[in-house]
Amino acid sequence: MVFRVTMGNRTLRDLIAICQDYTREVVELFRKVVSMLEDLAKEERSSIKVKLKEVEALYRRSSEIERSLIKELNDVGELLANREDFFRLTDKLGEMADYMEGLGVIIGDAAEIGGKVPSRVKEGIVKLSEVTLQALLKFRESLLALGESSPRTLDLAKQVEELEREVDALHRKIDLEVITSKVELPLILLLRDIIQYLENTTDKIEEAAELVRILVM
Repeated sequence: MVFRVTMGNRTLRDLIAICQDYTREVVELFRKVVSMLEDLAKEERSSIKVKLKEVEALYRRSSEIERSLIKELNDVGELLANREDFFRLTDKLGEMADYMEGLGVIIGDAAEIGGKVPSRVKEGIVKLSEVTLQALLKFRESLLALGESSPRTLDLAKQVEELEREVDALHRKIDLEVITSKVELPLILLLRDIIQYLENTTDKIEEAAELVRILVM
């Protein structure tokens, strides 16, 4: 029985470590997407194509970690009582990465069709991406604190929830700016997709933070 508990603790630490590695890749992926958005705002479209290839490479690397994490969870079997929560956390991380990769493609499309993006829209989208990044970094901190400090983990998860509400408010404001702007319809649609993907990404971050909160309990 002691052996089973020891193995369970070791397995738990290993799984948390892989989740942390996975999250680091997702953070790097999103940082690259934020850089693409900043280039779009500054109308530096030539660098966006290069960064899109980097986004795709980071996405593939994150997918490899996801596969190794799923394999580890399958190998664990019933050894870990909260294995299903780790499966759900893995799924949320995968959904985040999917949205981020999709966001990179949409930014590339927006750069390709050209058109002048109004200053207030550019500022709003960059701000939205920055708050989304803050939420992602808080989530990463909560995962790093998992197993070390339950109160800190719970506090960080709460901060993610607060940032998600801020993103919701920003999304509504920027969406109105976009639909009332005088840019061409194709660009309007792409800009709305960008802000929607940012909100969806933050929703997944908040859901992942809630799963970390469950793992603490």
